[in-house]
Amino acid sequence: TWCVAKPSTGDIALKDNIEYACSQVDCSVIERGEPCFYPDTLISHASVAMNSYYQSRGRNHWNCYFNNSAVTAVTDPSYGTCKYA
Repeated sequence: TWCVAKPSTGDIALKDNIEYACSQVDCSVIERGEPCFYPDTLISHASVAMNSYYQSRGRNHWNCYFNNSAVTAVTDPSYGTCKYA
């Protein structure tokens, strides 16, 4: 399973989620020039960061909560060269 941001999540919550997740895990894949930079949107970057956190913590449902702004996906959200761990 994977953890992604809910489409209804506001920009402030997405930014908070990126900040929190990236303080705990390596988020270099969402930096400019890296595989998950495009699309350059908050929801895309937040989903990658949140999933990295979720995967690193053992894929427990409580690690994909993010103040009710995340959802667990059963379909791999990877695209192009951006691979969700």
